Amino acid sequence: MNVFYIGVENPITISASGVSSNDVTVTKSGPITISGRGSNRVVTASAPGQAKVNVSANGVSLGSFDFRIKRIPNPEARLSGKKDGSMGTGEFKAQGGVGAFLDDFDFDATCQVAGFNLVYVPKRQDAIPVQNRGARYNDAARRVVNQAKPGDIYYFENVRAKCPGDTATRKINSMVFKIQ
Repeated sequence: MNVFYIGVENPITISASGVSSNDVTVTKSGPITISGRGSNRVVTASAPGQAKVNVSANGVSLGSFDFRIKRIPNPEARLSGKKDGSMGTGEFKAQGGVGAFLDDFDFDATCQVAGFNLVYVPKRQDAIPVQNRGARYNDAARRVVNQAKPGDIYYFENVRAKCPGDTATRKINSMVFKIQ
């Protein structure tokens, strides 16, 4: 089944053998809009669900096509290209914050990290929790990151991201890093 994604422009090509593209009429049902003329059109979806695109020419129906409407898939939180594991002290301290990545998504879309909780567990000491708004480290997060030593563990929890078309943030993967 065909899919339209909310928050991005979904290009479609409409053509009919033996019919000028100027004679083709496109109608729709569902939470989508269709813009453009000729054979190349752009569909913008506004809500999850179902949509139908109807194509006709000179008053004759040429077909009706069903589409699912979906949100952009969840991005993956990463730090220095890694989603968890071990990291050297220098590499860990050099990071400026958490990124959200849409791997293998065919559209040009960027998701933003809205915030996360960082829990610093120094070796043989009590945990130090820090809340961080946005993707970049705030002052409190930067202070605990700069304290990283071999054997320390950092938990990035409740990582929230917002993608194009989202009305609210969504929770994505957590990360755990052990400092080498």
